[in-house]
Amino acid sequence: MIVIQELHQCDGELRLPQPSAAHEWDGQNWIFNADRQIALDLQEAERLCAKVDAAADNARNALAGDPLKAMEYAQAAADAQAFSDAGYPKKEVPLSVAAWVAKGRTAKQAAEQILSKAEQLTEHLLTLRTLRLKAKAQIRAQAGKGKVDLARGAADDALIGIRALINGISS
Repeated sequence: MIVIQELHQCDGELRLPQPSAAHEWDGQNWIFNADRQIALDLQEAERLCAKVDAAADNARNALAGDPLKAMEYAQAAADAQAFSDAGYPKKEVPLSVAAWVAKGRTAKQAAEQILSKAEQLTEHLLTLRTLRLKAKAQIRAQAGKGKVDLARGAADDALIGIRALINGISS
C-alpha cells in the first residue's frame, strides 16, 4: 500500500500542492512556467525597491523635516550665501540671517552657522540618495538574473545603511 500525504482537493480531484507560484496545473501535473517566474521576480524587485524608497522618504523627513520647513531652510541658506558672497555687509543683513542673530551671535556667525548646517544636510541627503539609488539598481539587476535572495540582501543592506545614517546623525 502506498500512502501519499499532503494531497489537496481541487476541482473534485486530489493533487499535490503547488510547488511554487511559478507552477501551473496542466490537468495532470504541475508545470514550471519560466515566464511566470521572471514576472514574479520582477514584481518582487519592485516591491523591494518601494520598501527602500519608503525608508528613504522617512529618513528624508527625519533629516529635513516637513517640506515647507525644508524650503525655509533652503531660502535661509541661499540668503546666507549671498550675504557671505557680498562680504557680510552690516547694513544689508537678510531677514532669514538676522532671525538667527541672538545671544551674542553676530550676523556673520549666524550666516556661517546656517551655511554649515545646510552643507551637512546636503551631504546627508546625497548620502541617502546614493544609498537608495545604488540599492535599487542592485535589486533590479539581481532580480533580473533570477537571484531574488541576493536582491533581498541588497534591500536589507540598504535599509541597514539608511538606519545607520539616521542613527549616526541623531547620536
